[in-house]
Amino acid sequence: MARRRDGARAFIKDESDENSVADSKLFKRAYFNEDYFLSLADFKKELGRWFGLRITDAEENLTDRKYRGSKDASPSIRSFASFLLQHQNLVANKHAIFYRFDEKEKREQAIEHFKVFAGFADQTYFIKSQELNELKASERVIGLQIPKASDLKKKAEVILQSALADYVAISGNALEIGNISDVVSNPRPVLDVLRDTTVSVVAVSDEHVRLKQELERERSRLIGELRRAQQKLSAIRSSMEFAKSYTDEAGAVSVPTEAELHASRCPFCYTHYSTVEREANKLNDAIVWLNEELGRSKYLFESFEEQEQKTIREVKEKKVAVDSADEKIANIDKQIVELERYKTQYELALKSKLRIEAVLEQLLERPDQKIEEQLKEIQGKIAAIVTFLKEHYDIEKKLRDAEREINSYMSDLGGRFEFEDSYRPINLHFSLDTFDLWHASAERKVFLRSMGSGANWLYCHITLFLALHRYFCRLGDRCSIPSILFFDQPSQVYFPSVLDTGNEFSPQELADKEGNARKRPVDDDIKAVTNLYSQLLKYCEETLKETGIEPQIIVTDHADNLTLDGGIPFESLVQNRRWRTRGFIEINNTNQTQ
Repeated sequence: MARRRDGARAFIKDESDENSVADSKLFKRAYFNEDYFLSLADFKKELGRWFGLRITDAEENLTDRKYRGSKDASPSIRSFASFLLQHQNLVANKHAIFYRFDEKEKREQAIEHFKVFAGFADQTYFIKSQELNELKASERVIGLQIPKASDLKKKAEVILQSALADYVAISGNALEIGNISDVVSNPRPVLDVLRDTTVSVVAVSDEHVRLKQELERERSRLIGELRRAQQKLSAIRSSMEFAKSYTDEAGAVSVPTEAELHASRCPFCYTHYSTVEREANKLNDAIVWLNEELGRSKYLFESFEEQEQKTIREVKEKKVAVDSADEKIANIDKQIVELERYKTQYELALKSKLRIEAVLEQLLERPDQKIEEQLKEIQGKIAAIVTFLKEHYDIEKKLRDAEREINSYMSDLGGRFEFEDSYRPINLHFSLDTFDLWHASAERKVFLRSMGSGANWLYCHITLFLALHRYFCRLGDRCSIPSILFFDQPSQVYFPSVLDTGNEFSPQELADKEGNARKRPVDDDIKAVTNLYSQLLKYCEETLKETGIEPQIIVTDHADNLTLDGGIPFESLVQNRRWRTRGFIEINNTNQTQ
């Protein structure tokens, strides 16, 4: 891989023979053929494919994209760095665990893309999730329409009752259609009967007079109930005003903070009298009563407020009922007026009948039934997708299983490092929902920032990342993240690298430079650093044995000349590229111009 200086295009070429690539003489100018340069966007996609990243759309809810105005970033190898890299200022940091997590967007992306990197989710998962969220949005919208359809039924019942009453009043005959609620639910049979029913009128009928009298009596009753409700509302509001005034006046009373009580005594016979004590007891009882009353006043006021709202609703309902009765009486009077305008009794009766048929025809369209059928269809699709996602992915279960496995690895690995005594036995837990790390004590969660010393912070970082990569190796080819870890100067918590300017690593000289700032004996710190590298070596061997994959751990450090567990010399693990005498990269100037 290579990149032009302008950054617009990048080189990528697949070499089948890895041994040929090891020869630095291969990389001359002629090797970088123009045909292998891709645009930066295509280069990133092509590189991602080599790590199994073939997802181009990793959003589960397209509504988020609509509000955001842009497509969210797809999983890419750029996010790998958070799982591979622990640089000098991060490896023992108490505030941050992962690289670039100080950027909110990068943090959220790494957390969201973990399920992709771990092989839990593919493009089909995200497409199905998008469909699921779109269907759920439709379900919510349609669900809001169902109450409106129910309101249409209630409105139809009111119109039918009014039209039936009008028909009786004008024709003198009744249309027997049965229970109105049943008719509204199933209008077809009644409509068929009505269409075959001829309109008949009784010219001398006084039915309209009887109906009007009934309606007037009903109206009088409703007005009486309305008046009582209005009086009740007025009484409640008066009580509220009194309660508020009482509370304000009582609160303004000055209450003494202390009092002196003396028993009276006769100046002649020196006999003591208890009258003052009795009066004082009465006063105390009065104060207690007053305090209780003041305490109740607040709740009393709240009770009045509730009654006020309830009565306001009752007054509104009574007014609507009175208006409805007035409208029915007005309809009967209107029939008389229309008859006087030379409209026949038959025409008015027919008009009422047609009005009834129109309501029933409208009900036949059953908008509520269509909405319910549509909702049922959507809910069926939702259930099918939910079942599909659970059977083929079940992301939530996989994440919880992964958490348990990672925490189990940390339980084993954490005990091998020298945490402070107050955190032993170490009990680290990691959340894949938030990427938070904490020590679970008997009383509470102790998060990283509260865990004391730099050594604790260092071992938390190392324990977590070793556990993560043990899990990645266990996943094998399903995991996109390569089994490579980079730790930069982990020994700095014991021997600060800023003080190390010598030609060789000398713990004692570094300790002398620290002076009084050093808290522990040098030998203890050397033992801790030696144990750190011994455990890294042991970890690689155990992971290879358990998973068949041996992680590659790259450490850049100024610690040197150690003897690890089992007598293994530190020198056997070190590339001969020591920074004290030279850089990490050797540049062959002879090939630069070719």
